[in-house]
Amino acid sequence: MTFDGLVSLIRKERCLDEAKVPGFDPNNGNKDAKYLFLMEAPGPKAKTSGIISIENDDPTANNLKKQLEAAGIEPQDIALWNVVPWFIGKKNSTSIRAATGQDVKDGSKYLELLVHAMPNLKCIFLVGGAARRAHLDLSGMTTARIVCCHHPSGRVMNLNRAAKEENIKIFQFVKKTT
Repeated sequence: MTFDGLVSLIRKERCLDEAKVPGFDPNNGNKDAKYLFLMEAPGPKAKTSGIISIENDDPTANNLKKQLEAAGIEPQDIALWNVVPWFIGKKNSTSIRAATGQDVKDGSKYLELLVHAMPNLKCIFLVGGAARRAHLDLSGMTTARIVCCHHPSGRVMNLNRAAKEENIKIFQFVKKTT
């Protein structure tokens, strides 16, 4: 399955429009990527831009972009996605609500299609707590390494001053050892 095909399938099965299920950033490696960064759910800026991207105008995207740059990981080496690939925000679209266990379960059913569409996949980064809930499912879908890291949201980065450097170290380590 192609990445665009996966996005179309989710939109069709969930009866959601393009704004609710953003696509993949065409500037990333996506199908050819070595690293999949699996986050929680699309934020308001992804809903607006139509893609999950480190170029979106929000603190999470900006923080992740800087951390990847510091670790020497290039956009062509990554694919960005969400364990819940549809917008679970509030009606005013200014923020998302926390993903529930059912959200993660519902979204996880699409992960196997995604990982099988990535022949060069070496590592899946579970970015934050919601993504970590998909660990068991992912462990049965792929032989790629699965690594946890901090979510790059402003809230997490501000509450844990070591989080930024810990993420960079993890990213560097994986890059060096894959």
